[in-house]
Amino acid sequence: MTEDLEKQELQSLIEAAEKGDAGAQGRLGTLYAAGQGVPQDMDLALTWLKRAAEKGDVDSIFNLGVIYEQGMGVAPDLEEAGFWYWQAAERGDSGAKMKLGTMLIKGFGFGPDSSVVKAITASAEGGVAYAQAFLGKLYMEGAGVVADDALAERWFRMAAGQGDESSAFNLAEMMMEGKTTETSEDELAQWFYSLGTGFLKAADTVKAFDCLVSIKRIAPDHFLAQRLEGDIERQNLSRMQRD
Repeated sequence: MTEDLEKQELQSLIEAAEKGDAGAQGRLGTLYAAGQGVPQDMDLALTWLKRAAEKGDVDSIFNLGVIYEQGMGVAPDLEEAGFWYWQAAERGDSGAKMKLGTMLIKGFGFGPDSSVVKAITASAEGGVAYAQAFLGKLYMEGAGVVADDALAERWFRMAAGQGDESSAFNLAEMMMEGKTTETSEDELAQWFYSLGTGFLKAADTVKAFDCLVSIKRIAPDHFLAQRLEGDIERQNLSRMQRD
């Protein structure tokens, strides 16, 4: 590529960004952050990335998290990084979910009254299952909030009621440790049975078996454990006959 062509493409990118194209804004912000084809300029990088983020560009939102986590041209700020990672994770970005999980394990970024905890709480109160599950985890671990088993159970119950797999498993662990007060064995068995049958429909017998094991842990003789076990055996038999 010639230098003139590179300049022409950069000018086209700038023009598109200035016209409000979120993809162009995010790309331009990334170029300024890396100093690729343009002089490195973190002020311009943040300006363009935040404009793209305001329009919901997930890559830009994630990149803002990276910039604040790593302190690229700015002071490292894990709470700010967590806030941006949350925005990306809520939109389904798997990389952001992994970043948040790592931060949670290490206890980084979830300080009292932090913007990320407020954002997660707002989403949970708005009925987002992923946010409810994550908030339950914060209360269970005491990360950024005071540990509270009752609140953890409350949020896990809401998420599990919407089919969130991790919340059902977390409730099972809490029940085994005697930390639940609202959740009954029948409720939990029903959630696991529903999850298990869903996994069977998706031909994932491994996860279906995990659900069976969880029912048997909390209530070994529960009729839903017997029913799910029968469902799994029938599916395995059917698969063997086809093969």
